[in-house]
Amino acid sequence: MDTDLVYEDATRVLDAVLDQLDTIPQRRPMWPARRFPPLNTATRIALAAVAVLVLALVGIRFLMPGNNNTGGPAQTARPSPTPSQLRAGEQLDGRYSLTVWGVANATITVPEGWFAYDSASVNNHALDPSLTAVIFWPSDSDFERVFADPCHWQAGYVDPPVGATVDDLATALANQPQRGDSHPIDVSIDGYRGKMIELSVPSDINFADCDAGEFMSWDGRYQQGPGQVDQLYILDVGGQRLVIDTFYMPGTSEADRAERQAIVNSIQLDRL
Repeated sequence: MDTDLVYEDATRVLDAVLDQLDTIPQRRPMWPARRFPPLNTATRIALAAVAVLVLALVGIRFLMPGNNNTGGPAQTARPSPTPSQLRAGEQLDGRYSLTVWGVANATITVPEGWFAYDSASVNNHALDPSLTAVIFWPSDSDFERVFADPCHWQAGYVDPPVGATVDDLATALANQPQRGDSHPIDVSIDGYRGKMIELSVPSDINFADCDAGEFMSWDGRYQQGPGQVDQLYILDVGGQRLVIDTFYMPGTSEADRAERQAIVNSIQLDRL
């Protein structure tokens, strides 16, 4: 609002008030009423001062930031929606929370078309040729049993057993045979540092040649098929090791791979 207009309006109103003050004693009521005594000079000055004060307050109100409504209604901040709990079998689209037992609570943003495989993993509900997923691995104790050979896993685990640190696990997985040229790199998710290692499955391997027809990385983790690529994020969360296994298949489209990476980028962690 134009400040000159505010002051001009205030001056006109003040003049009108003073004029009215001068004429009040001579005005007669239209009907019989109790007559008030004429206003003396001191009273008129006091009323004029009150009028000036009121006009000043009105002017300040219009000049203060946020009180000028000429630009439309004021914008109010909208609270972030509370994430929904991730539940197995549900179709997803939005922000979800989950718990990695003993380590952290996590929240992720999942695009439409994905679903919850269980309470700690999501995938795009596609057939194996285009499957992609993000898995919060539920038990760190499983990583004490990394197989020395993922195809011939019945021969046993790496020796010595995997230690408790991020580097211990990353090194053990990097040394597995038939996993491609895997080199751990430094990463950070939501401020928690760790390693990311990319593990591949040979594209020409026949799983029937592996023990029990399965290609196994560690106890409880089998791969879905030849050519699969797992990107493992191994994080130190308050002294606890957290593993996020995110993978895609040879037939996974670039768009689906990008959605998978967007989910990883959206992860927020709150350690327990």
